[in-house]
Amino acid sequence: MRNTGDQGSATEANQPVDGAGYGPASPSETDGTPREKSLGVDLCLSHPELVLTEAVESSPDITVRPEQMVDDGTSSFLVIEAVGESLDQFETELKGDSTVCEPVVLDWTETNRVYRVEVADSAVRLTPSLVRAGGRVLDIEGAGGQWQVQAQFRSRAALSQFRSECSERNITFRLDRLYWTSGEVNAGVCGLTADQQVALETAHREGYFDVPRGISQAELADKLDISPSAMSQRIRRGMDQVVGSELGLSDE
Repeated sequence: MRNTGDQGSATEANQPVDGAGYGPASPSETDGTPREKSLGVDLCLSHPELVLTEAVESSPDITVRPEQMVDDGTSSFLVIEAVGESLDQFETELKGDSTVCEPVVLDWTETNRVYRVEVADSAVRLTPSLVRAGGRVLDIEGAGGQWQVQAQFRSRAALSQFRSECSERNITFRLDRLYWTSGEVNAGVCGLTADQQVALETAHREGYFDVPRGISQAELADKLDISPSAMSQRIRRGMDQVVGSELGLSDE
């Protein structure tokens, strides 16, 4: 699969996360000063029993984005968005996916469908162990049987703990990008990161927001030499940041 990291090369899965060569330690890890930075990571994770992997692997031109998980005490329900052209095929594969059951269509367009599924007890889940280790998911999407995860960890040790848990559960772990970040670093127009600002400026200049569109998302990704997944993340997060900033909205 194409490297989805925004910069740098992929790191071997068995290389220690908290070893040398992974950038400077944060202030709080060295001298006890208040934490000012968190660790941002782009990961590629895969395992045949991860939730929805069967359907995603059988529908290579479909991208799946989990939106919401709800647990009512007896069952866990997941709301997902599926985007692509072969949605009928994906829906057939979804009904046969052993990691979920009882899919229900909540919304649909020609190239987009939103489903609610019940997660099987036997399915392998990513989010609980990631949060338990000291991280949070910023974005996740699945395509071709693999899951691209953008997450934030409180420290390198927390990321190392999550990687160890993945290893214990035989989840393939690939680190594509690692960087220290903070709310004040690289904050540009409307609080955009430098990457988000470049992505939005390029999309506007090339006619991505025109009707009809003057360029596809894949073509934009090629122009910036990044993956379509990374381009999608930058545009969606950037637009969310711009709208929130301009309308005075808060995530709280």
